[in-house]
Amino acid sequence: MPEKGFLAWLENNQFAQRHPELWKYVKFFLVGAVTSLPDWGSYMISLYALRALGVDRIGAALGFMERIVEPAEGFSLATVIYAYMISTTIGYACAFILNRKVSFYADSNVALSTFLYILMVIFTIFVNSLVMGPFISGMIGRVGMPVALSESISKVLVMSIPGIWTYPLSRFVIHRKKKEIPTDEQ
Repeated sequence: MPEKGFLAWLENNQFAQRHPELWKYVKFFLVGAVTSLPDWGSYMISLYALRALGVDRIGAALGFMERIVEPAEGFSLATVIYAYMISTTIGYACAFILNRKVSFYADSNVALSTFLYILMVIFTIFVNSLVMGPFISGMIGRVGMPVALSESISKVLVMSIPGIWTYPLSRFVIHRKKKEIPTDEQ
């Protein structure tokens, strides 16, 4: 009896059968879109919650960067950076679980995959939080649109760019399937 349900359809449609590698990328993209929701939502909540908690005063050490990158109106650079770190961590944690189970059906060592994924996420958070996030946020903030809209647009841009390195690493290094050893049965 054939399996029923959405996940069974995902794997048994004609496109998936004819183009398995492209289909993995499509699933990776869909997982990214789904996990962008908790990423973006936690960013917006963190942004306003951290400002309400007074993180602006904690981030005095980042003052040198505020001369280079102007954060969005009403937010200190520390608030923006901490909000990016929190939301990116939440988004990538969700993505790890879904990509492992849905996109790649990985069965390699979970501890090794987790370790490699954490290294990739640390790199991505560093690039997002300290390079792309404040720069894009500052550039869009100068356009003069409302803060919530400019921060939403900058977050979507910053979430999209890491796909350049996250798909190849996830597909070929982190979420691998064990190689099947051929048997000599005749």
